[in-house]
Amino acid sequence: MSQPQRPPLSFVAKAYVAFVVAAGLWVVAYSCQDLLANRPSPDLAWLALLTLLSGFLPLKLPKVAANISVSETFVFCGTLLFGPSAGAILVFLDVALIWARLSRQEVYWHRMLFSLAANPLAIWIAAAVLFQVAGTGPLAPLEIEPPDGRLILGLLAFAIVYFILNSSLVAFAIALEQNQNAFEIWSKHLSRLWLNYWAGASVAALLVSIFHTITFLALSLIAPLMLVLYFTYRWSMEKVEKAEAHLEDLKRTFLQTIEALALAIDAKDQVTHGHIRRVQRHTMALADALGVKDEKQLDALRAAALLHDTGKLAVPEYILNKPGALTASEFERMKVHAAVGADILKNIEFPYPVEPIVRYHHENWDGTGYPDGIKGSDIPLGARILSVVDCYDALTSDRPYRPRMTRQQAEQVLSERRGKHYDPWVVDRFLSLLDNLERQEAEEQRQANAAFLSVDGARTQYEAISATTAEDREFNELRRDLPRATSIVEAGDLLFRHIRRILPAAGFALYRPRTDSNELVVTVAVGIGASALDGLRVPIGERISGWVFAHGQPVLNSDATLEMGPVARTFPIPLRFAAAVPVIDVQPIAVIAVFGSEPFHNDHRRLLENVATLFVSSLGRAAAAESSRPETASRAPDQSKTRIH
Repeated sequence: MSQPQRPPLSFVAKAYVAFVVAAGLWVVAYSCQDLLANRPSPDLAWLALLTLLSGFLPLKLPKVAANISVSETFVFCGTLLFGPSAGAILVFLDVALIWARLSRQEVYWHRMLFSLAANPLAIWIAAAVLFQVAGTGPLAPLEIEPPDGRLILGLLAFAIVYFILNSSLVAFAIALEQNQNAFEIWSKHLSRLWLNYWAGASVAALLVSIFHTITFLALSLIAPLMLVLYFTYRWSMEKVEKAEAHLEDLKRTFLQTIEALALAIDAKDQVTHGHIRRVQRHTMALADALGVKDEKQLDALRAAALLHDTGKLAVPEYILNKPGALTASEFERMKVHAAVGADILKNIEFPYPVEPIVRYHHENWDGTGYPDGIKGSDIPLGARILSVVDCYDALTSDRPYRPRMTRQQAEQVLSERRGKHYDPWVVDRFLSLLDNLERQEAEEQRQANAAFLSVDGARTQYEAISATTAEDREFNELRRDLPRATSIVEAGDLLFRHIRRILPAAGFALYRPRTDSNELVVTVAVGIGASALDGLRVPIGERISGWVFAHGQPVLNSDATLEMGPVARTFPIPLRFAAAVPVIDVQPIAVIAVFGSEPFHNDHRRLLENVATLFVSSLGRAAAAESSRPETASRAPDQSKTRIH
């Protein structure tokens, strides 16, 4: 089996592990020499065998690289009977057996050596304290006597010292390896193990005090207690693991719900679509680079990155999508989104501090930000991280009031705002990450399923929300702008500029009937194919447009060559599909046709029919405006045709 990749260790971690390993292995070597020199009783061999047998029943501690075992009872017995050297060798054998059983799995050699050394070192020191406090030596050579107060006090000191030393050595090692707080690791994962040490010491003291040796009778009396102890710990650990797994499931579901709602909000905004997912990815990468390891802080950042723009629901859409600079009053309205979003989130009892990050992500390092004008380190670190990432993504995205900036331009802006708007430390670290972030972004772009929702149906629903928002926006603008059109040409051009944003139309044509023949004539031609459509005459009832006019029915995904001839396939964007709908005012008065290289869907037909209904009154007003102008009043309908490229 190949060795797994070793996790990187800092210099301090390497030095700490090396020191503990050297001290522990010296203890093991000294203990071996001591035992060989003094030739202990054969009972020590029985204790070694019992230690190894019981070592086959270890219990893995949840979320931490440590085990406990009932074999510690026999280790404690050997320590009481034969002294510190016996205890060190027995615990060494116990740990060696555990690592031998783990050899089929991932083995990190520095962890194995640390365990083989730390446990003997801890018990050797604790045993020295035991006999010093008890005022006696190993019990095996002594006569059997009831334990006195000093021995009980020594056992208490032994259990406490061994527990503190063993758990602390492990906690510091894990903390240095994972760059976490040692006390937090100890208090969260190891502090509850004191009972295991105390129980093992008590059982060992009882066994040794009664018999001073290892007999079948002693084992038959002690075995039930050890089994009860083992199964109690096993049941407890299983309960803890199930509870923690349940909490993880709840946390994952909670975050996925947040992500789904945030993406639904993001899908409503065409301008910043995808913004929150990019911000979340970059925010978490920056937090990791800055050394943020606290799980609650990371969870808060993960959620805040998704929800930081929630308050924009309280900002009018015309302000969010205004194509120019905001007025002072409009900017004041825009600024409310930070406080509004935070107030909304305040009503949710998050298990981590999301609300402060959302509230303060527009505060400036120099105190000129909003909503509260706090500055410097008073701004939560999560908000300082989010503000830098949020700014960079905004600068490198298209906005209504400006095109996207290049990376170099965005870096220049961040550098200029360093120490004014943003924490210099955060800016410097973020700029150093950009190469990696760009590579990751490019890789995700190449993978069609890189988004967090891997279900196509789910992605389609977000696209539906996005399309609905775009449809609302374009139709609202059409209702506003079409009545202002002063000519059919202007109305047709305006119509195409809006509908091409919500359906795959590369070319557009407006057909109107001639008064002097049974034909339709193209009076407006826009986009790809305008040169072929300009002035095109189609007999009513023929081709695509003539059939639509004659029958008053739409046509979807007909072959574009049926309308335009083979030339339809020769344009830079080949026109393969055509869709046409009648413009009806009691009876058909015109035909709107669109052409594209991609097929149209049934929803596109609905959009075209709605456009045609909206266009009826505009067509009448534009025609009336043209006929009222002296220079066009006597012009025949076929002479008013215009080509727009």
